[in-house]
Amino acid sequence: MATDTQTGSREYQWRMPREWWTRNRHYAQYMVREFTAVPMALWLLWFLVEVQRAQNGPHGYYPHSSTGFIVFSVVCLAFALYHSVTFLSLAGVIIHINVADRPVPSRLIVLTMFGLWAVASIVIGAVLIGFAR
Repeated sequence: MATDTQTGSREYQWRMPREWWTRNRHYAQYMVREFTAVPMALWLLWFLVEVQRAQNGPHGYYPHSSTGFIVFSVVCLAFALYHSVTFLSLAGVIIHINVADRPVPSRLIVLTMFGLWAVASIVIGAVLIGFAR
């Protein structure tokens, strides 16, 4: 019985180059979309700290109003919007619905998802504004 070293054959060790995602625009957009979750997670952790600080009531709580926090929040909002738009744009590929044994067009599914997103945003905004009064 011959071993691999005796026959001269060995397993091919393929290595993925570090910049594989920069070679194709779609891969780059995918990697940027996946990266957007990191700053959003950091902002949410910061928000949880703020919620904890707010337990002291209105007299003991002073929200962050520094320029750095505002800029970070705006950047995180941009990342969240990019993440949401790219995800909802794929809804027509992910979701398959049949109505009366006929498939619903993917464009209609995508438009419905964006419409539901807008409605949910308006409802949540109205609730938050209502509680702030």
